[in-house]
Amino acid sequence: MRLRPDDAARRLLNEGDLVWVQGPRRQEMATVALDDSLPKGGVAVRDVAGITVSEIIRLVSPERTRRGGSETGDGGRGTGGR
Repeated sequence: MRLRPDDAARRLLNEGDLVWVQGPRRQEMATVALDDSLPKGGVAVRDVAGITVSEIIRLVSPERTRRGGSETGDGGRGTGGR
């Protein structure tokens, strides 16, 4: 899944980190890739079944979840298929 570097930094995510991508119907692990061409607050998700273009998704870091920390926050609206 791709997101802007400034959005990733705000969520304490780095290039190559694994995150749970949670949609309304399922969740799946994905690797973070940074992409300056995306609009602020937007994400691009590919090959994650059950997520459509207009849905709001949530990104959750397995490391923070395992340590009892908080989630990384809303990832924004998906741009599925990108």
